[in-house]
Amino acid sequence: MSRILFKNQELDIFKKGDYQEINRDFISEANYAIQPLIAIQNKYNKLDNDSFFNELKDGMVGAYLDYDLINIQKHGFDAKNSQKNTYLEVKQVSFSTTSWGATFNDTTYEKAKAFEDEKLFLAVGVWAGLSELLFIVYGQNPLIGQYLKQRIDFFKSGKSVRSTQSISVKKLVQDCGFKILTPVKTKKEIQNIFRLKYKGEDWWTEAILDE
Repeated sequence: MSRILFKNQELDIFKKGDYQEINRDFISEANYAIQPLIAIQNKYNKLDNDSFFNELKDGMVGAYLDYDLINIQKHGFDAKNSQKNTYLEVKQVSFSTTSWGATFNDTTYEKAKAFEDEKLFLAVGVWAGLSELLFIVYGQNPLIGQYLKQRIDFFKSGKSVRSTQSISVKKLVQDCGFKILTPVKTKKEIQNIFRLKYKGEDWWTEAILDE
């Protein structure tokens, strides 16, 4: 086998990012704080961190929306209402992210077609920090399935280098008729959050449900 040598290149990707000194106080305090969480992981044998937090957050959203079953496998949807035979796909978004929306990674035609089925609902949970669920954008519309299929075709045609599809919260509310639910915050608090996020716009007031 021929020997391949490393290169020393001036690539733009090496110039991206904001590298700062490692904050050892933060690491020490955070590591101490998560010790009780590690105990819970061990107790329920949920040692994969991604799966642990996904199940936690998906379960919180699903329980609030009256879904009683959680999917512990990576394939399929996230939750199910066993009485109504309905399914839930949950997308999690950080409050601090630039844009709020549902992101679908490597979506298949099978999953896209499912969003045209009356049994499937979509929920976007917006979180502040690790466990504060601010609000949920929730609903269903066959337009979602049609959009996902179009984006899959667009990717397969070679016109996109990423097989990722995104639907903004604004589009879900305006075009798909989704509602905004407030598990903890008051309606007025959620209105203020949206006013700060979307200055000069008001497509969300009527979508916020009174609890």
